Amino acid sequence: MAKAISGNNLEIKNYAEDFVQEVYLRLSRYEDLYDKVVSPKGKVQKGYVFFCLRSIIINHIKKKSNLKYSYFRDEYSFEEKYDLIHTDVSDEAIAANELELKMYDILKKEAKWFDYELFKKYLKTGKSFKTLAAESKIGVRTIYLSIKRCKIIIAEHLYEDYTDFLNGDYRYI
Repeated sequence: MAKAISGNNLEIKNYAEDFVQEVYLRLSRYEDLYDKVVSPKGKVQKGYVFFCLRSIIINHIKKKSNLKYSYFRDEYSFEEKYDLIHTDVSDEAIAANELELKMYDILKKEAKWFDYELFKKYLKTGKSFKTLAAESKIGVRTIYLSIKRCKIIIAEHLYEDYTDFLNGDYRYI
């Protein structure tokens, strides 16, 4: 069952037995385990075990992906981060960071969730469309169209700010 749930995920296939052991541990916590998992005829209800296993695998995948691709904005602003390490920050660097943050905020509001997440991964990793397609099992054309939609949204909303940035006018960004 664990291998069927995971699809082509090699890590989950390799640790399938460990996930099954986690199911046993989770089920052992129930006091009324026999009533929930064993049918009146004495057979184990595979559906209950399947959903428990699926939940464990999905939680594992979420935990892994959140560590790699979590949204990078945190409690400190750009200036505060550099103040913490006592470094001078140029107005250009601050403006570039603010422009990037605006870009992510606009995409988060305007773009579809799939497009936004794919664009974020594309920018953070710097990988080619083909590499992303091979890793994610998403078609190259789908990735291309998704990134293109995000670029159009960015161009529509940030054209003026970007031209100001290029011209050295950092105060409005």
